Amino acid sequence: NAEQELVPVAIGTTSAEVTSFNRNRRSQEGAVDPTLTITRIDKRDGRALAVLVNFTAHPTFMSGEDMWFSGGWPGHLQRTLESLIRQDVTVMYYNGAEGDQAPIARPNSGTSHWERAEHYGRDLAVIAFRHWRTIPVRDDVIFQTARQSITLPERTWHPLFMETGGKEYGLSEEILKEMLPQMFPTSTASISVRLGELVIVGVPGEMTAQLGMEIKKQTALITGAKYPVIGGLADEWLSYILTAEEYGRGGYEASVSFYGPELGHRIVEGALEGVKRLR
Repeated sequence: NAEQELVPVAIGTTSAEVTSFNRNRRSQEGAVDPTLTITRIDKRDGRALAVLVNFTAHPTFMSGEDMWFSGGWPGHLQRTLESLIRQDVTVMYYNGAEGDQAPIARPNSGTSHWERAEHYGRDLAVIAFRHWRTIPVRDDVIFQTARQSITLPERTWHPLFMETGGKEYGLSEEILKEMLPQMFPTSTASISVRLGELVIVGVPGEMTAQLGMEIKKQTALITGAKYPVIGGLADEWLSYILTAEEYGRGGYEASVSFYGPELGHRIVEGALEGVKRLR
């Protein structure tokens, strides 16, 4: 569009620990990532241009019973935060390693899927807004990107697939033998982006929180950045990405993971190789 032009910006990021908003849906003792990360992008004159919000939970209040289109709780988060900030700002949500992270319905939000999604997104937006107002911005931040290719393990399906995902989706071994080579690649990539103290590590699928938190920990050590986050479902969806132990436990997530028990290790290793190029 000839009327659009690039403008100088100032950027800043902060994070907060938000409890009682998500849980591990595979195990009560499983890892939970409670970190809400907000990035403020302003024009040089101080007007808000964009906000990036990262939080780790599935948008699963809506179900197959709800046959109208919905942005789920992320849509309500975006719209509410835009209304609170105003200034024609664009709010963009991106998920973390939410492979095993479920949202916890807000108190007194009723039984309606629609109301639960709205209450959840609205409440999270209010928290994000409070922190957004306190974020200092700078116009001299580091901007870097890195792309790391990753060779994937051999494609296969979980031994219990026919009892879980196969049953749900009506698939047979004959269909899987034809489907896997056509739908799932032999290699992928992790793309990482650094904006000042924010480092987004792209993961091409639905990674469990334990793996995501390990990547975040190592990314902080490698880059020195204060706010490492996972950008889940980045560029493509390979499948669910679990530790070897979680894969061995089975369950829905393991049954919809199509590269065997070593996939999680391979993706973590490759993603961190890419992060090293940001130093």
